[in-house]
Amino acid sequence: MKNWRRLGSYLLLNVIVSAVTVLLVLWLFGDRFQPAVPIDDLPDVPVSENGEQPVPEDSVAGGNLSGQLEIASVVGAGDLENEHVLIRHIGDQELSLENWQLQDSQGNSFLFPALTMINGGAVTVFTQPGATTVVELYWGLDVPIWEEGEQASLLDPDGTVQATFTVP
Repeated sequence: MKNWRRLGSYLLLNVIVSAVTVLLVLWLFGDRFQPAVPIDDLPDVPVSENGEQPVPEDSVAGGNLSGQLEIASVVGAGDLENEHVLIRHIGDQELSLENWQLQDSQGNSFLFPALTMINGGAVTVFTQPGATTVVELYWGLDVPIWEEGEQASLLDPDGTVQATFTVP
């Protein structure tokens, strides 16, 4: 019976020390790990760094979308687990990506689903299969497609190239 009391005391002490440690870690580091900012709360991004004027709304309706999107980066080229393309909306109004295409130099093409980009929004296109969300799209390929020196192109529904990026 004496051993059980002693064991119970150690267990109780262990629980108290563990709880205090967790609380201390949360108190010290809790403010450093903020949840992701919802896309609606992201700040507006200017059209360009050199101060070009925003594209007028009527020109977007007419198909002139130049300057609305950019291919910000192609990451992990040649590594299926990490390979992805980051696309940012740098315009000043909402833009539907439905039927847009992301293409590589060999003609491989990803067709965007019904998706609307808002000011300052971004979407990541992963090469591998996965579960698509609002900000993460999955091409569904079993092999990597991006190579160093290759050009990634973003085409509007009419097939006009709107943005390019050379894979580093």
